[in-house]
Amino acid sequence: MPPTPMASDVCTPLLSVRRLKTVFPLDEGTVIAVKDVSFDLHAGRTLALVGESGCGKSVTARSILRLLDRPGRIEAGQVLLRRPSTEQAGPETIDLAKLDDDGPRIREVRGGEIGLIFQEPMASLSPVHTIGNQLTEAIRLHRDVSKCEARSMAIGLLREVGIPQPQQRIDFYGFELSGGLRQRAMIAIALACRPRLLIADEPTTALDVTTQAQILQLLRQLQAQHEMAILLITHDLGVVAQTADDVAVMYLGEIVECADVDTIFHDPRHPYTRALLKSMPAMHATNRGRLETIAGSVPHPFQRPSGCPFHPRCPQVITGQCDCQAPRLRAIGESHQVSCLLEEAGS
Repeated sequence: MPPTPMASDVCTPLLSVRRLKTVFPLDEGTVIAVKDVSFDLHAGRTLALVGESGCGKSVTARSILRLLDRPGRIEAGQVLLRRPSTEQAGPETIDLAKLDDDGPRIREVRGGEIGLIFQEPMASLSPVHTIGNQLTEAIRLHRDVSKCEARSMAIGLLREVGIPQPQQRIDFYGFELSGGLRQRAMIAIALACRPRLLIADEPTTALDVTTQAQILQLLRQLQAQHEMAILLITHDLGVVAQTADDVAVMYLGEIVECADVDTIFHDPRHPYTRALLKSMPAMHATNRGRLETIAGSVPHPFQRPSGCPFHPRCPQVITGQCDCQAPRLRAIGESHQVSCLLEEAGS
């Protein structure tokens, strides 16, 4: 079981990412997938990492757990995981970015302290092992229990995530379950050892609206029960509005705006954040015309534009500045940060 936090640990971030840079060296050159990314995750809170496909959200999550596909590597930055104080020992901080990808310490963290819900459960679950085999393996990897005890715990986990008849379905294969039940099984595996942080990578992809709402409600319930921090990776701003406490908007591997969820929805300051919000259908809108779109597409990281990465698609671009000068992420409020030359010019 994870250690019980002392009172002094409550306001300390559980995980701090500082100036993370992840690269993929290729024959054609070096691709910068994540550039200078920083954020904090607190116990009991949900941080949503938002952006279009190809913005570096999943690579950021995989960098935290050192699950990068080769030849990807962390070139710079820190990923600081804080273990809380207990009656037996004081607090400990581990820089995950400095650990060996296949070493015992990172294997202890994966699943034990940080759980991961993969984007597509059908591709992530083993087709030749039952749900029970995969669950009990995760449990026995981090806990000293017998096979019988692990199976009993696995049944309890399946029941906790809302899978009916868990005694029977524990012996099912992934392809024998519906999409919603597969996603619940993935959540059970991610929570097998009660991690303090859960990374949910597009947890509602390819699910119908009803099942999506059930999965999000389940995550909220489990977070409240276990005081978990959640890093939610999504491009669906409707999911963000229902679930997140804080939001970090990513574009081309960089965070361009970061604030609490109310500020992002009611006072967005970066042109990219505004464009994302305008592309959403409004429930009470009287005009039923076409939704606004963002011109162009996210460029390949190998063809990163000079200056502001969003300037080729920005409707408010300042010619001669945005295409030459790279903005920096700066505070414009108590908990609001924006990376935009328009904000710098207005200050």
